[in-house]
Amino acid sequence: MPLYLASPFDREVEPDAASLPPRPAIRHSLPLRQAIHHLPRLAADLFYLLVKAGAFLGAIYLAVLGLPLLFFLALVGGDMTLFFTQLGNLSAHYLAADHASRASFAAVIKLVLLGLATFVVIWRLPRFLDEVSAELASSGEEV
Repeated sequence: MPLYLASPFDREVEPDAASLPPRPAIRHSLPLRQAIHHLPRLAADLFYLLVKAGAFLGAIYLAVLGLPLLFFLALVGGDMTLFFTQLGNLSAHYLAADHASRASFAAVIKLVLLGLATFVVIWRLPRFLDEVSAELASSGEEV
């Protein structure tokens, strides 16, 4: 598709009009009235996507925060006495550590939780996209 832009430098030598290919007619896909008519539907779809994506990310955030709890409960075999003993041991070591050790532990925990969140997003994203596209397609048919 040729681009018909002329800078002041291009205007010095005018090409022969017969040698240029004909310019394609510029056609808008929707007249202005129809485009304005579709704005509420587009806004509704945008807000639907924002709410659905917020719920998706919120569910992932809660799931990732629950995974360490699930891991430690599985580690102790579901025994709550052992779980709280292990949690007390971890907190005692954390409080006894110096500032540099606490900072490095926090950095590792952040990295692990970010990795888990990324894995959960990759795992759940195809289903989320299928649900959103199906819902948007069905709402577009009703209009």
